[in-house]
Amino acid sequence: MSNRTFLAILIATLVLMTVILAPVGLLTGAMAGSSRVGMTSARGTVWAGRMNDVTVAGNPVGDLKVGLSPFSLVTGQMRLSLRRTPLADARAVLLKGGRATGVEGLNLRTPIDLTAAGLPLSGVVGFTDVVGVFRQERCLRAKGRVQFILAGDSPLRGAVLSGEPVCRSGVWSATLVGPAADGKATLAIRIDGKGRYQLEVMVATANEVMIQGLLGSGFLRDAVGARRTVEGRL
Repeated sequence: MSNRTFLAILIATLVLMTVILAPVGLLTGAMAGSSRVGMTSARGTVWAGRMNDVTVAGNPVGDLKVGLSPFSLVTGQMRLSLRRTPLADARAVLLKGGRATGVEGLNLRTPIDLTAAGLPLSGVVGFTDVVGVFRQERCLRAKGRVQFILAGDSPLRGAVLSGEPVCRSGVWSATLVGPAADGKATLAIRIDGKGRYQLEVMVATANEVMIQGLLGSGFLRDAVGARRTVEGRL
């Protein structure tokens, strides 16, 4: 074997080992310290890693196994699978790059507090087979089911809102509806391809005590009850 051939094999071996042993930190480094996504630590490789004590917008999710699909990279599409440990009750596939971005097969049930997003609402949110995929910043696919059980000190505590996401005018939209005490509550969620979101809560009720409680939480009175709208970026 010539020196040139040996050197080529050595370099190829080093490159291959670098790819195989690439630390998961290459994927999670951008998340560290983020106000939206955080974690205490990450270990393993990009193909089989683990993120510990993950939080999303300050809400705890738990420990997640993370794995990058090598086959998707051939097409220029990064498919990153996430699964909660030790239970497999939460999972999702994140899409990045290529022709489409977003999330597929999101299954998750977790406590949530929307105060940081500008809404004085908290409770438990559940996602069942939720899909939100964008192409050229327009909603391409949306399906699944979203449920929000409200708790805390809100006048809406105890309400159970649910709905199915759809693509509407290029925007991922989900309208969650359910009875709330003496009225009906609606939470409209809209997310565009640039990561901008709008959350709008509308409460139709003639119960003046409930309306006053909502007004004290920053809602505005309207013709049928009260509403509040907040906007931000994911």
